Amino acid sequence: MSPRRYWGRFHGRTGWLGISFLMLPILAWVWVAAKEPFKSVFNGAVPGYVISGRLFSEKFDTGHAGSVLDQPTIGKWLIAFSVMAGTSLPYAAVVGWLGDRRQKSGRVAFGLCVGILCVFLLCILSWPLLWLIQYVWSMGFTPRRVYGLLYGVAGGLLVIAFLFRASKKPRERKAEPAGAG
Repeated sequence: MSPRRYWGRFHGRTGWLGISFLMLPILAWVWVAAKEPFKSVFNGAVPGYVISGRLFSEKFDTGHAGSVLDQPTIGKWLIAFSVMAGTSLPYAAVVGWLGDRRQKSGRVAFGLCVGILCVFLLCILSWPLLWLIQYVWSMGFTPRRVYGLLYGVAGGLLVIAFLFRASKKPRERKAEPAGAG
């Protein structure tokens, strides 16, 4: 049996319960980094900071500059986002490949899990992006700050694109001709 046929046997075979079960470890993994940013976004601290105008009126706290991993720095949170997105999105893609998303229940389970995952990732990204915006506003442009902003925006767009792609109904597979193989 060819490797393509062997692995093809698993494509689209996992139901909604299997999808949910397979997504739990990655959701727990990302939650480790997302807990504090998630709380600050959903308790209104982050939106209030932006809407009140404090993002542009307060001076940037230079303690957030750099990449020290034991402090709340821009670099630390960009690294956390990179690690979490780099591990969780491919994992979720494999679960989506294994899952039977042709059935509504499978699509809903996968969409809900991926939606939660993407919210967690975007919450992780919210802190460094806001700090970078404030940093640039307070202290001016440098190539490194611009690269950080571009990286953050690209990462956010990647997560949103993944969410849209994952929420689409998969195309129907064509049946293999009887003599193929």
